Amino acid sequence: MPPNTESDRLSSTRPYITHEKFLELIKQGDSVIIYESKVYKINSLIKKHPGGEASIRSALGRDVTDEIRSLHPPKVYEKMINLYYIGDYIPDMTQPLDLLKHHSRGKGPTKAGNNDTKVINVTWNGDVNKKALDDALDEIHDHHYKNLQQSVFAQQDLDYIKIREAYRNLEEEIKKRGLFKCNYWKYAEESCRYVALFSLSLYFTLTGTATWHFVVGALLMGAFWHQLVFTAHDAGHNGITGETDIDHTIGVLIAGCLGGLSLGWWKDSHNVHHIVTNHPEHDPDIQHLPFFAVSTRFFQNIYSTYYKRIIPFDKAAQFFIRYQHYLYYLVLSFGRFNLHRLSFIYLFFNNDVRTRTLELSCIGIFFAWYSTLISHIPTWNLRIVYILISYMITFPLHVQITLSHFGMSTEDKGPNEPFPAKMLRTTMDVDCPTWLDWFHGGLQYQAVHHLFPRIPRHNLRSCVPLVRQFCDETGLQYYMYNFSTGNGVILGALKSVADQVQFMNEVAKSNAQTWSDAKETK
Repeated sequence: MPPNTESDRLSSTRPYITHEKFLELIKQGDSVIIYESKVYKINSLIKKHPGGEASIRSALGRDVTDEIRSLHPPKVYEKMINLYYIGDYIPDMTQPLDLLKHHSRGKGPTKAGNNDTKVINVTWNGDVNKKALDDALDEIHDHHYKNLQQSVFAQQDLDYIKIREAYRNLEEEIKKRGLFKCNYWKYAEESCRYVALFSLSLYFTLTGTATWHFVVGALLMGAFWHQLVFTAHDAGHNGITGETDIDHTIGVLIAGCLGGLSLGWWKDSHNVHHIVTNHPEHDPDIQHLPFFAVSTRFFQNIYSTYYKRIIPFDKAAQFFIRYQHYLYYLVLSFGRFNLHRLSFIYLFFNNDVRTRTLELSCIGIFFAWYSTLISHIPTWNLRIVYILISYMITFPLHVQITLSHFGMSTEDKGPNEPFPAKMLRTTMDVDCPTWLDWFHGGLQYQAVHHLFPRIPRHNLRSCVPLVRQFCDETGLQYYMYNFSTGNGVILGALKSVADQVQFMNEVAKSNAQTWSDAKETK
């Protein structure tokens, strides 16, 4: 790593890059970033970045110190990054004082630092009717939205430097406790579960004689895929061995051969998600039109920097978004089919796929064994039912994926917002008993995971008290809801956007009627 001491900064032998020069480099088309007050030109790295081109492009032109440290192993930012160093960064010291206040002063912890586990109590008599559901969702959303707004107000004058220093101290404390180390016995336990689910699925499917045998086989296959994804996720984050090439290969084999999905696609989009979490224009994980819109900004036909196209808010989107809080679970039940679609689009149309041949071969193996398995089912009707059940039963995974983000902030606070502040503002954790960790794969602690993506998921629970303490010290808000409340938060957020579509339609109808009446009176 380039030296960081003050004496090094004052050395006349080191090149300096002022803020103005940094902006000139950007205008010239150079790919530059700032890390630890050093400027790096990474033009030659863009195409060969192991985490995907899209993720590194989303980090250009700004200070990404925390992002680099959180997403990469030490060898990357201690050694490999030196190849791209071009000079020490001299910040613009003439910016207005109201912009500097976030870097030079702070009021310390505020009431936003109250980080007790949240359970929102709503009044609902259990009546199964639309009005009762709508009222409950409105109450949950109002409560949660009020919390979000209070946090924004309370955190206006926080000391950004103190937050970054506390975040670095938190990282060191986690390292000292050994929580960055992978516990391979946990994988041994999970492997037993995988083998049991897969073997039982094969047994019921291949030896079945009654309809319920095949239904059970399909349910077990879906459960196997649901659990398997957690290990593929670890491989995508280089969290199993810590070696990029080895973990990538492990992930490709698991996701491709056993799941029929592309790990390369997942890494390409997921790494972007970790850098620009919940940003409507940049984060592909919340760009789901025409079926879902988590913000009214999607009404504006926004341009997706990930997909490199406009996401239209067309007639189909207007229809689905009006009812998205009712259709949420139904749409997610088809999520696995969509993962196949995204995988193939990536592998066939992306110009820079890291291991295209290996991934296509692995996915081919998946469809070979799965279609062979399906062929042993006696009738076409049962085959279709088997496919639908095995695929749709994985919908809890898609609920888990969206649960931590769909109900959180989608605001853009600008490039100066500290990385940990952004992650905690856009992500919430899900509280559950320890014995239920297997169901969530340990990834119910998404806020902790976003702060430190390289922490093995089996250790995330142990980090929660440390993150709570960090938030109390810095004045940041840590959101954690139980699973049922978290679902209510999501549905409430979706309903609030759906209500805006309904309101727009009513205004349009009213204006049309007014225009028609005026025309008739002439």
